Amino acid sequence: MNNLPKNHIISFQKGFLLGITLLINIACSNTKAEEQDKEAETITDVVTLSAEQIKNAKLTLGNFDQTTISDEVKANGMVDVPPMNMASVSIPISGYVKSTNILPGSAIRKGGVLATIYSMDYIQLQQDYLQAVSKLKYLELELDRQNTLSKEDVGAKKKLQQADSEVSSIKALTKALELKLEMIGCSVEKLKKGQILSVINITSPIDGYVKIANLSIGKNVAPTDVLFEIVGDAHKHIELKVFENDINKIKVGQKIMVENPKFSEKNMTATVFLVGKNVEADTKTINIHGHIDDEAMENKLTVGQYVNTKILTGKRIVNTLPESAVVLHGNGGFIFIKTKENTFQQIPVKIGITERGNIEVIPEKNIGNQQVVKQGASILQAMLTGSEE
Repeated sequence: MNNLPKNHIISFQKGFLLGITLLINIACSNTKAEEQDKEAETITDVVTLSAEQIKNAKLTLGNFDQTTISDEVKANGMVDVPPMNMASVSIPISGYVKSTNILPGSAIRKGGVLATIYSMDYIQLQQDYLQAVSKLKYLELELDRQNTLSKEDVGAKKKLQQADSEVSSIKALTKALELKLEMIGCSVEKLKKGQILSVINITSPIDGYVKIANLSIGKNVAPTDVLFEIVGDAHKHIELKVFENDINKIKVGQKIMVENPKFSEKNMTATVFLVGKNVEADTKTINIHGHIDDEAMENKLTVGQYVNTKILTGKRIVNTLPESAVVLHGNGGFIFIKTKENTFQQIPVKIGITERGNIEVIPEKNIGNQQVVKQGASILQAMLTGSEE
């Protein structure tokens, strides 16, 4: 550089200084832009109103309310009946369907005929019974004769013992056949009078309605076939699923508020009757058994109906605001606090339980004793988002 002309050196120095100056200006501009962006970010949750706007918006300020609310656990489930109010109907003998006029959904009374069955095995069973009864009469007479001879020392003891054994054996056979016939629904007294039947009546063991009918005219049925499923109407209850995180909150005797289905006349309530002891591995839930408090409301439910509920697990004191103070957004919401004269800042909050128009509010940052907008929050939210008109 020492060999360069003096004017070239001066030009180089001026150019170097100019470049440094441009870099400094660009850096300063970027810094100012970042500061402006940060300033814009910090003021996007703040809205300032004039005195006239505040008057027209009818804003009301105050502090959080201290409200005692019922703590709750939400649970879903369905309407069910106890096992003794459900029945699977089959027949303990083979045969063919003669007739049926029962459809799924049909109401049926206990003892009502569901279908009739032709059965050759039934006829044979009645025949075997009558023959056994006849033979028993003969053997009992023979036993009496052997007893008489034994007392007179005429008959042999061996014949007496043999007659006694045969009577005991045929009595057991007769009793077994009698029980089999009673299981099928046969009247033994009528059978003893000679009334042999070829048709069996399949009857309902409980009051209720037919859920499933698995037969048709002429179908061959076996003892292993379930022909009907009957569901009773009495003692409906609700079976709920509660996640394992809430298990320790649930106790027998707690109230259950049924939110769905809704009835116009009044709310449906139930009581926790039984708390399951096993956590289901696939759903990580336990079963809660609840009894409906009002029998009239219970009758309006249908077995298998889906229900939404909340279980009231206790009471606690929380900070609440009226609904007009909270702008709901997703699972949370916003409130507005007064930061200075005519200026309000939006604060994100978590939403807890809502009870009688009061919303449990948990601010995501400490707001101290600053006043909260208790009425008109939606207006401030609209102005903040640009809908000032």
